[in-house]
Amino acid sequence: MKKILSLAVTSFLLTGTFFSSVPAIAANAADTKEKQKIVFADVGWDSVKLNNAIAGLIAEEVFGYTWEEMPGSTPITHEALMKNEIDVNMEEWTNNIPTYQTDLDNGTFTELSVNFDDNYQGLYIPKYVAEAYPNLKTVQDLANYPELFPDPEDPSKGIIYGGIPGWEATEIMQKKIDAYGLDAYYNYLIPGSNAALDSTITSAWDNKEPFVAYYWEPTWLMGKYDLILLDDSPYDPATYHDGIGSSPAVTVTVAASNAFAQSNPEFCTFLSNYHTGSALISEGLAYMQNHDPDDHKAAAKWLLKQHPELIEEWLTPKQAELLNASLQKEAGSKTGADWLFHFPFVYKPDTTSIDHGVRSFAVAAESVLNAIQNVLSGLVNLFKWLLSHIPWFLLLFLVFLLGWKVRRRIQNGILYAVILSLVGIVGYWDEMILTLSIVLASVVIALLLGLPIGILISGSPKANRIIRPILDTMQTMPVFVYLIPALLLFGMGNASAVIATVIYAIVPVIRLTSLGIRQVDKEVVEAARSFGSTRWQTLFKVQIPQAIPTIMTGVNQTLMMAMAMVVTCSMIGARGLGMEVLNAVNRIEIGRGLIAGSCVVILAVVLDRLTQGWFNKGTDSTGNGNEE
Repeated sequence: MKKILSLAVTSFLLTGTFFSSVPAIAANAADTKEKQKIVFADVGWDSVKLNNAIAGLIAEEVFGYTWEEMPGSTPITHEALMKNEIDVNMEEWTNNIPTYQTDLDNGTFTELSVNFDDNYQGLYIPKYVAEAYPNLKTVQDLANYPELFPDPEDPSKGIIYGGIPGWEATEIMQKKIDAYGLDAYYNYLIPGSNAALDSTITSAWDNKEPFVAYYWEPTWLMGKYDLILLDDSPYDPATYHDGIGSSPAVTVTVAASNAFAQSNPEFCTFLSNYHTGSALISEGLAYMQNHDPDDHKAAAKWLLKQHPELIEEWLTPKQAELLNASLQKEAGSKTGADWLFHFPFVYKPDTTSIDHGVRSFAVAAESVLNAIQNVLSGLVNLFKWLLSHIPWFLLLFLVFLLGWKVRRRIQNGILYAVILSLVGIVGYWDEMILTLSIVLASVVIALLLGLPIGILISGSPKANRIIRPILDTMQTMPVFVYLIPALLLFGMGNASAVIATVIYAIVPVIRLTSLGIRQVDKEVVEAARSFGSTRWQTLFKVQIPQAIPTIMTGVNQTLMMAMAMVVTCSMIGARGLGMEVLNAVNRIEIGRGLIAGSCVVILAVVLDRLTQGWFNKGTDSTGNGNEE
């Protein structure tokens, strides 16, 4: 009996040990299992999308994978690659990632091949400028032509458009301007995004305006427009990082996450053979631009058909046979399953015509748009001049007085002055002044437009029916959409930021002005009319005073929305605290982003509390408001 019991216990223990080991075995198997869906990095420009489409086509037709793209800036996608959140990056611009070599040496990702290394970058001017000014040949020659490239927001200097925030090349261009003494003649503007830089160049080209900007190869823009690279002294690695000398061709590599490289060796062998070149990619981008700017897959198929030698270099004979057979197939008719799970009737609007129409309008209305831009820039500069000429200690004292008076507590005044002083302590006082200038200019315009519109729709049902859908659209439209027309029509800078901010922030003051007036007691309105008041007298002496609390709430909300939008506008070149936040995001600098973001919060909180307190103070005497 004891033997049987002992045998049973032993069997139980062995069984338990076996089953307890199953999860570990399964986990190990999962770790080494080949991944079937590839996540490619999408850093926003067309060359990487074309490379993704080429590699993705081969992944599907030869290796049986599915694939998708994950968008993000260069530093963010590089960070995601190291964290195994992205599987493959077809374009790691090594010189634009300061930590690239260190990360590679530390083994945080796997470098598979060099995609291309025959590209150029630097400061470019359009060919029509080079032909009109034959003596403008080098970067140093720019010192003789600042009036040719005027800064619309600072006519005393020219403007040079820099690279993308977070790129090492962007910092080197800044150092180059300082090293060659060009900072005495030019302001250096960081666009905030690749789209903003492209829009600035294309708008200037359409208007045949002079510009000087940092750019690189290969891109569709370089293939479409004839840009001339300004000469510089020969490349010297000892001085290059100080901004002196020509920029070398950047080595652009194909990299994979360590997890993907370990679990997908066969596909990574293909990627190890992958190599293109600037001329090849430009050829594919030119084809895409002339046919369908959004169809990278079609361009990838066309390019592989045009260059069968690439297939032989990249793939084994058997793999090449599979790909060639796939490329010869024509698109077939949809199966029943396709009709069941995919919408059968698709019509793609001609967005190219819309873009062309907007750009044509910008050219035709250039004089009017320039006048509007000058007015908006002048308004921002006026507020900036006023605020910058108030000594910092006097401004803090004014904040203290306002906080004390409107909140009726001396502690509030001290608190607001102290937290606002923190912005100066961490070195962002000038950026705060510029941000506040853009906010105030935007709010003034929003109120000048919004209050009359709100009054109009409060008394006109027909106007309300027409304007309400427009307000709904403005309120629900993604905020980034507002940046595009502002950028195309007014270029980069504070004028575009004011336009986009006004469109985004004007809705609350319109809605709440209308709501406040319509909510006034009808008996009060009828009483005013019975005493002989005209319609306008009733509106301005009865309805609007009664609606002040609601109207002021709308003003406060407009102010807060303008504060939020002006940070987003850093993507189209608006300077100030927003640009600091954007730089920190693109460089993955958590500390810098936290400090700059906290400064934005501090400014927003102080503005919110002061305006709320002022409104409450104004309504207390009538009994329509109360102090918090």
